Amino acid sequence: MKNLTVNPNLVIKKVMIPGTKLSAFVVDDFLLDTKSVLNFAHNIAYFNPMFSDNSFYPGIRDNMPQPYLRVLHAFFQNEILPKIDNKDYQQSVLHKSLLSLVSCKPANLIVDQKVPHIDSCDERDYAFVHYLSPEELGGTSIYKYIPQNIIEFKQQHKPLLADIVNDVKKAPNEHQGYLAGSTSLFEQVFKVDAKFNRLVIYQGNLLHSANIYSEQSCLADAKKGRLSIASFASVR
Repeated sequence: MKNLTVNPNLVIKKVMIPGTKLSAFVVDDFLLDTKSVLNFAHNIAYFNPMFSDNSFYPGIRDNMPQPYLRVLHAFFQNEILPKIDNKDYQQSVLHKSLLSLVSCKPANLIVDQKVPHIDSCDERDYAFVHYLSPEELGGTSIYKYIPQNIIEFKQQHKPLLADIVNDVKKAPNEHQGYLAGSTSLFEQVFKVDAKFNRLVIYQGNLLHSANIYSEQSCLADAKKGRLSIASFASVR
C-alpha cells in the first residue's frame, strides 16, 4: 500500500452530540491520495462472509493492511487525542481496521441487525468510520434508547442491550429493515452524512447505526456499494 499519507489540508470539525457532553470528530479529505486504498478494496481484498468477524455487521469484511493502521493511529494519537474534552489521555492503541461492504438486503436481516448498537460499554473505546462511497449510500447516526433515555452506555447499562432486542421484536412493523431514523424506541439525536474520504470518530459506547436507505447501499460490489473502513481504538 503505497503513497498513504494524511492530507495536510484536511479539515477537522468537532461537533457536540445532543443530549450528551461528548463530541464527535468529522474529518474531511482525510487521506491525501486514496488510490492505494481503493486498489486494495477493488482488486486485492478477500471479503469474508457476514458474521465471520463475530459481529452483526450486515455485510462482508476484510482486514486492512498495516500501513493504513499506522497512518490512522498516528493521526488519532497526534491530532484527535489532545482535542478530547475533559480528559488527559496520553496513549492510544488501534486494535483493528476492517474494510466493510454492506451486502445484506433488508428482508434478510436478523433482529440484532435492525437495532442500533454499541461497540463497548467503556468510554475509553473509540470507533472510526472512513467513508469510501458517496453521500447517497448513507452515513452514520447516533440514537437515544427512548424507554431508558440513554445514549451513552456504561457497564451498568449492559443488561439493557437484551431489552433493546426484545423491544424491537415487539414492534416489528416499525423495524422491518435497516434503522434509518427515529422510531417509538429510538430517537436519532445525531447524524453524519457520508462523503467520500470523510472520517468520523466517536466513542464506541454511544448507541449508533449505519444509515442504509437504498438498494444500492446493499450492493455486494466494492465499486458501487456502501464501502467504508471501520476501525476501533482504546485510549488511556
